[in-house]
Amino acid sequence: MNILAFPLVIYSQLGKTRRQRIIGFVGCILMGFFCFTLAGFYAPFLLLKARKFALLYSLGSLFIICSFSLLWGPVSHAKHLCSKEMLPFTIIYFSSMFATLYFAMWVKSTIPTAVCAICQVLTLIWYVIRYIPGGQTGLRFFSKLFTTAVTRTVNKTLPV
Repeated sequence: MNILAFPLVIYSQLGKTRRQRIIGFVGCILMGFFCFTLAGFYAPFLLLKARKFALLYSLGSLFIICSFSLLWGPVSHAKHLCSKEMLPFTIIYFSSMFATLYFAMWVKSTIPTAVCAICQVLTLIWYVIRYIPGGQTGLRFFSKLFTTAVTRTVNKTLPV
């Protein structure tokens, strides 16, 4: 699917049912994490393969933003992104995404591509953490729950 087709996909979700929007949300989240995983394989070689990392990571970021748009509805999500409190995020995030793509595809320069990609990573992490239920408290709860589950599993299976 062409990256330029994403606005059409979001626009076509205007009349969808709640179940269809949730399925679209999960599908886009999964595709985003798939792209992030592929980009993660290139992360150790960031200086050598910065362009591939940047393109995969930007595509994953676009999937994540589209997933929230599918969940909330594209019009309300666009209004929310342009609200007074979210405008700094929106400007930084989309500027860093476009700058990453520009430096990766046209300028083909590694250092600016890596800097813009890191800015994009930090901005997306802030966006996702902001929307976890309960904010930082919810993040601490889920990380503690995950850590406890992993610790119990490791303690049962490994004789350390």
